[in-house]
Amino acid sequence: MRFEHFVLASQAIGRAFDDRLSTRSIGQIVHSSVQAMVQAVEVNTSLGTILLLAPIALCSLNSTGWNPKDFQESIASVLEDSTPEDCRLIYQAIRIANPGGLGQVANQDVQSTPPESILEAMRIASAWDDVALQYANGFRQVSQWTDRLLAILESSSDLLGAVRLLQIEILASRPDSLIARKHGKQVAGLVQSQAADVLASGPYASPEFEKAWSRFDGYLRENGHRKNPGTTADLLAAVIFLARCAQDRFDG
Repeated sequence: MRFEHFVLASQAIGRAFDDRLSTRSIGQIVHSSVQAMVQAVEVNTSLGTILLLAPIALCSLNSTGWNPKDFQESIASVLEDSTPEDCRLIYQAIRIANPGGLGQVANQDVQSTPPESILEAMRIASAWDDVALQYANGFRQVSQWTDRLLAILESSSDLLGAVRLLQIEILASRPDSLIARKHGKQVAGLVQSQAADVLASGPYASPEFEKAWSRFDGYLRENGHRKNPGTTADLLAAVIFLARCAQDRFDG
């Protein structure tokens, strides 16, 4: 995949989200967005992002500001109101996207008959996938990291810099679940450890930090970018979207 794939896919996904958002269910939004993505670029760039943004977008329709407790209650309501048809559509969307490193599991495998509730499937998958974990725990990490992003921006207007710092903090706090699925827990743990080393190298954007960050970036890019922390990217997309919905403060 190239940068252009992500640009074209995001444009297609955005149009799919904007189309009658208030009249559609979570399953319909996920399914139409994945279809739009695949039609635009013929590759999966953003399945995890779509799965995270769909319930947040539905919550944003009635948002009156940022309150973590209210947000988590609203997300829980959206997810609990989902139907068996929503689950069927989401399963179908995942099959269409055919995400890398998915593998097979004994219970609620995506190739099997969908369960009655998407929450049931996500609670099982939450043991190995942090996108599913957000469904299972009421988007707890996304909510916490939204608070953190807003806090960073209180002292800086540099959105890209704030996102870059938050990415390293997330990678240092927990193993990226896409890396773990593709390479195993040991490699994911090593990535987490190296991210922590970047944070410990010096203040953000200092020469020491930049040198450590460059080494870390090169390490992730080895062997054809196979250690791409894709789940972290999906979580960051959800955090940025939620922060924008909450305060409408970003221009970029």
